[in-house]
Amino acid sequence: MSQSLKSLVQTYKEDLETVYNTWFINNDERLKAFRTIRRGVMDVIDDIKNGCFGNDFKGSSLEFVLNCITEQKQVFKGASHPFYWKPKLRIPDIYENEANKRAFGRFLEQCLNATTADQITRFIIELDQHAIKGLGPAVANILYFLHPTLMPPCNTAIVRGFNALFKDKIKLGSWSEYLRMRSIIVDKNTALKPQLSNDLGAFAGLLFDVGENKILIQGEHLSDDERLKIGKKLQKRHAEVKSELEEEDLHTEMQHHVLNIGQSIG
Repeated sequence: MSQSLKSLVQTYKEDLETVYNTWFINNDERLKAFRTIRRGVMDVIDDIKNGCFGNDFKGSSLEFVLNCITEQKQVFKGASHPFYWKPKLRIPDIYENEANKRAFGRFLEQCLNATTADQITRFIIELDQHAIKGLGPAVANILYFLHPTLMPPCNTAIVRGFNALFKDKIKLGSWSEYLRMRSIIVDKNTALKPQLSNDLGAFAGLLFDVGENKILIQGEHLSDDERLKIGKKLQKRHAEVKSELEEEDLHTEMQHHVLNIGQSIG
């Protein structure tokens, strides 16, 4: 961990106008939001299961969840925009496509009940396999409020700040890029202990302030070894999940064949 990043974090904590001081610490409304959003996600899951989720963002239980998130305006002012139903673009395709809607509901339920980062990473990769048009890492803002120590939030300013700080080229809207960014955030946050917090909102707030040019930086380079290590780790995880999904599909197909054989012979 370079001294420049430690100094940047110290500046971030001492400046009373940063996200750290205006949103992250001594904020009862932020803490209350975790409980409210968790209950709201449960309602989204139930609505999808019961077939009453609706075919638009407006008036849905998902709108309630995103409204609660956008109330945390210091970081999440535009968090609801990616979820607005845009009929001409057919995005995000979770309102009129029933299969996509159910996949999204399963994903939320799986993440709600998850206890480890590896589990959530698997669920993200599985969701990404569905290739649901317009449904990307904006969902990570919901995941953050379910698991603040495991999943950082994601928006344009955070990604811009990350790229500026680490001289990287993370692309907005890509789940694989989000997971790569997350790995680096977790590694750097762990190295900073006890200077920041286990809650990744603190580090994300730093990236947000950098991305909004509220904190000026020189840039923190990742070594080639660090990039290679993170890349290999993510490739391995993607391959494992893909293999597991193929095994599950094969198992389901075999069950189907056995059922047909059983029916044919009575």
